[in-house]
Formats: sequence, structure tokens, C-alpha cells
Amino acid sequence: MSRTIAPILPFLSETLYQNLIVSVVPSLPDSVHLTRWPAAEMAGWRDASLEASMAVARSAVDLSRTLRGQAGLKARQPLATLWLALPGRDLSDLDALLEVIRAEANVKAVERIGDESELVDRGVKVLLPKVGKRLGSRIPAVTAAAREGRVEIHPDGSVTLAGETLAADEVEIQATPRPGTAVAHHDGVVVVIDTTLTPELRAEGDARELQRAIQDLRKDAQLDLDDRILLWIDGAPDAVGPYLASVAAETLADELGPGPVPDGVRAATVRLDGGEARIGLRRVGAA
Repeated sequence: MSRTIAPILPFLSETLYQNLIVSVVPSLPDSVHLTRWPAAEMAGWRDASLEASMAVARSAVDLSRTLRGQAGLKARQPLATLWLALPGRDLSDLDALLEVIRAEANVKAVERIGDESELVDRGVKVLLPKVGKRLGSRIPAVTAAAREGRVEIHPDGSVTLAGETLAADEVEIQATPRPGTAVAHHDGVVVVIDTTLTPELRAEGDARELQRAIQDLRKDAQLDLDDRILLWIDGAPDAVGPYLASVAAETLADELGPGPVPDGVRAATVRLDGGEARIGLRRVGAA
């Protein structure tokens, strides 16, 4: 959704409520913000399956944002892939749910996986104080199998190493994300993100950063939401070039100047992944 439209949505909802509800039933609360939700009379319309799906979507997006923060990746930086494991979940309209997650997590694709084991390297550490006396002379063979990854992990958490089965409390299963990924899980939802940034992804991230900065500059200039502007961008990386027309359209720019930014216009410097750029704008028709 364009940032020029989002700020007026609360106003639109209030206007619709006044025109469609209060004008018909004047005894109802004066404002939509004073109404109860969910109202008892709406209980029969609740969609439990949809609510469950949206709870999963929120959880997946929250986990992706946590991983971004840990990896130092900005929310506006597009990523290539998010892998999602939903063990034991039977969700309605899965394709639509994955599209919601894709858009909110700012990734190019969401892929469903069985569980995180497809994308996580697992290792086993033998807890020698617990097994030393029982295994005796078999310890060297068991620890060697653990080091070399010759292990079978069972559903109950037990493992088999060199022909010996160790209980879940006799080993520590260590999960390591594969290079270029990050993993998080909560309440059965597992999210893996691809943290590798290609030049194309970096360029698109820079374009979104430019768009954010221009919108902030519009706000600083106290422009109305529908004011058209003349826009200058100077110093943007060449790779961002293919995205500039879209940036201009999203920020209501009728004309995009290549720079340098002229004197006497509202201007700012934007720090991008590919270096610094200078932006400037002026309302169409302003002197």
C-alpha cells in the first residue's frame, strides 16, 4: 500500500461509519472508535479457521522480523526466500496465507517445508558424565561417530551412535543454521530466512530506502497527501536506476531530475547500501 494513502485510512473508516451507520441508526455511538468489538451479535460470523490462519501468519512474520534484527537486515530490504514449517497444522486457504506472509515479511517467495531439519545441520554432543560408566570401552567409538555426523536421531529424542542407542537426556542435540540462513521457532511454527543478499536485492532495498526518505521529506515539507512534486535524486547507485520510475510514481513525482539537487528546494542526504545519495523536492507549481 502506498504510504501516501495509509495515513488517511483511519479517517476513511470513521467517515464510512458516520455515513453508513450513524446516519441510519442515530442512537449508536458517535464514533467507530467507541463501538465494542467483537460485538456479541457478530459472534456467529466469526471464522475460527481464518483466525487460526492469521495467528500463524502473525507468528511467522514476527519470527522473520526477529531474525532480520539478529542478522542486521532492515525491514525494507527484500529477501529472496522464507521457508516455513507448520507441523501438525491444517490451515484453510494455505496459498492465500503464504501470500500474506510473503508480503508482510518482505520476501520474494515463501516455501513450505516439512520441518527445520531440511535447512539446519544437526549435530550430537554425548554427555559423557551420564554415559561413561554404562558405555565403558565403547565411548571412543560413540564419540567418534558423533564428531563425524554418523548419527540417527529418533522422534523421541534418543539417538543411535556406532550401534549404541542413547536416551534423550544422555545427549545434547545441537542445531546449526546452514551458511546464509537464520532459523527461529515458536509454538510449533518454524521460520528460516535466506540472509544472502544478491546485488539485485541490495539495489531494490536501496530503492525502498530512497522511497522512505522521499516520503519523510514530503512530510517535513508539510505537503498535502495528494500534492504532486518535482523530484531530484543525485548519487544513487547505477543498480538502482531500474527502480527510480517506480519510486517517482509512489512519491507522486511528475518529473524526476537526474541531479545535482538545485539550491532552494527541500533536500536531504540518504545513506544507502551502495553509498550516499542526495534527494530534493519541490511542490509542483511552487515558486
